[in-house]
Amino acid sequence: MSRLHFTIFISAILLFSVQPMIAKSILPAYGGTAAVWTTCMMFFQIVLVLGYGYSHFLRRSLSPRTAFILHAVVLAIAAIGLLASPAAAKVIQGTDLTMSIIATLAISIGLPYFALSTTSSLVQAWHHTLNQTRVESEPSASAYRLYGLSNFGSLLALASYPFLVEPLIPIRTQMLWWSLAFIGFAAICLWAGSPTLGVNQWADSQSAEDSATSRKEKASLSSISIWFLLAFCPSVLLLATTNLMCQEIASVPFLWVLPLSLYLLSFMICFDRPRFYRRRFFGPLLFLSVIGSVFVVQAHIYVSIVLQVSGLASVCFFMAMVCHGELERWKPAPNQLTFFFLVVAIGGASGGVFVTLLAPVLFDGFLEFQLSLLLGISLMITSVWLAPTRLGSATSSNLFKYVYSASAVLIAAMVLASLMYQLSPEFRPNEIFRDRNEYGLVRVSETNGYRKFISGNVDHGGQLVEEIDSLSPSGYYGPSSGFGIAARRMREPKESNRADRQGSKIAVVGMGIGAMLAWCQPHDHFTFYEINPLVETIALEHFSYLHQFQNQATVKIGDGRVLLEQQLQQTGSGQFDIIAMDAFSSDAIPQHLLTIECFQLYLKHLAPDGIIVAHITNRFVDLAPVVYSAAQELKLTTCFRADSVAGGKHKTSWILLSRNADFDQADWMQKLKSDIEVPKLVRWTDDFASLGSVTRWSTRIDLENLQATRHTAEKQKATEK
Repeated sequence: MSRLHFTIFISAILLFSVQPMIAKSILPAYGGTAAVWTTCMMFFQIVLVLGYGYSHFLRRSLSPRTAFILHAVVLAIAAIGLLASPAAAKVIQGTDLTMSIIATLAISIGLPYFALSTTSSLVQAWHHTLNQTRVESEPSASAYRLYGLSNFGSLLALASYPFLVEPLIPIRTQMLWWSLAFIGFAAICLWAGSPTLGVNQWADSQSAEDSATSRKEKASLSSISIWFLLAFCPSVLLLATTNLMCQEIASVPFLWVLPLSLYLLSFMICFDRPRFYRRRFFGPLLFLSVIGSVFVVQAHIYVSIVLQVSGLASVCFFMAMVCHGELERWKPAPNQLTFFFLVVAIGGASGGVFVTLLAPVLFDGFLEFQLSLLLGISLMITSVWLAPTRLGSATSSNLFKYVYSASAVLIAAMVLASLMYQLSPEFRPNEIFRDRNEYGLVRVSETNGYRKFISGNVDHGGQLVEEIDSLSPSGYYGPSSGFGIAARRMREPKESNRADRQGSKIAVVGMGIGAMLAWCQPHDHFTFYEINPLVETIALEHFSYLHQFQNQATVKIGDGRVLLEQQLQQTGSGQFDIIAMDAFSSDAIPQHLLTIECFQLYLKHLAPDGIIVAHITNRFVDLAPVVYSAAQELKLTTCFRADSVAGGKHKTSWILLSRNADFDQADWMQKLKSDIEVPKLVRWTDDFASLGSVTRWSTRIDLENLQATRHTAEKQKATEK
């Protein structure tokens, strides 16, 4: 491996190892939402564009000697900055989540990341100039091969992070080692590029391969448009599939890394071994994966975690393979490579901007998923008819092109039908409110006098319309629920140190519609910590709990853990009698609210005889081992409660924790609490929280509930008619 190959390989490892590293370190500060990763991805893509633009400027405007000197200055400034202050998350809080994350990333790793992002295209330009004679006689030495090596390094970094780095090395140590590695990389890069100090002119001639295909010296507008769209489409689908997985399961490095690794794998295959891409093979696989992924999206909550992840990941990979395979066919001569990669980077970054900034404003659902599929299929049809023929490959027959295109049109029609169904009233029965922001999709629907709040695809409680002015505990928070048990426990005669106190102080992390206020008595006070401002809007405009108890309820917008930490520093312990943890977006797990460190924070805010109530109901993940592990380590008494709601159709699970060894010994409480076999404990900390060990792995499709839901919808539709 030459010095240039080694440099580009190391830069790729550093470039992509820092992505999940820095995202994980800032995740708790921004509420553990899926938007953290998508915003990080957008930032990385935009900086990559700046890096490619910088490389293109050096290639077109400066001599190799001058370009090397300027790049040496950039590397030196970045390395000195890290030497003085190693990379770390310097969190900036603001009113806008996206801009706050961007500002945090820019200050924390902006310049080093920019320096790394220039390496791929710049080193390829160095390679082409220093090895021009060899490239002309040996096509395998083409600079495009370095692009495949770069993606191999990126893939290696991503694949190793959730399995080797994250579980073994604390996040602060990770960032320190990364900073030291970058300083070493800067020295290696200068060593690798030093031969260009003796070169006065960049190589501009075409290789033998490029001459044989008679490619034009300057790319046409149509070619540039194709480059852009073939990069834009898989980028949109990458972030759309990641968004869907993280919204439903959890925003964790593994679910960030999996789609991105497959995306990079497609780049590596298509540019390092272009002959591995075959339309006759990958086209049909893409069609099958599109069918499977559309089914997963339509069936959503009735499909197991394995099918959801595999269905979405497979369509992400096969679409990336097709788009990047066709992109490789359209690539220009190496003398245009910096411009080509600049256009590709702009296309990828535009996809990130579209999903992160525009889609939440333009759509009230995750429609970018189907739109990216439609765009990809359209590009397949266009490319099969118009793409340049690769040197040495057979030309596709017209019969193949017609069959291929006809199949693509049929699949596109299915995707379009799915898209139209999501926009139709049948998909949104009795919906009275629907909106989306960076925290996800929220809805309100009303059926047979019952109004319910839905986050993502999960029912998060509701209210009978006839009880708007007369509230009683029901649903998830009825008398036999975990929260109901805790509230009733607080009503019992207290020991002497509470005899003179009136009412209870209750903190709730995750407000929903404020249904817990049904337990509110005259001298009680509830403090809700809610990260999504849309949820407060819904609670005020479509439900009555907050209105009826407005003098006894305070709503604080922001991440519950961050707000509790700030409160502890500013005003001291809240001395809450109950702290209820009920923060879920759709069914996603807010891991940072369940770590040992966070439970320690809860205890600092808890009254001596107070109770922590953890709502652990989840379709995909068994959180009991995590909560029991924290209870054991912090020497807390626990009480498990399983409850049924909606006529027994849904089960809820709660764990109550307290410092009091006998808090669960009341006779009436003994009758209500459930027994559970204490599971194998799983310890979550801020540095490490493994989702795999508590995941319910299955390939089950809940056809019974899926059919029942469709039957109910059809019955309701018939009643309305």
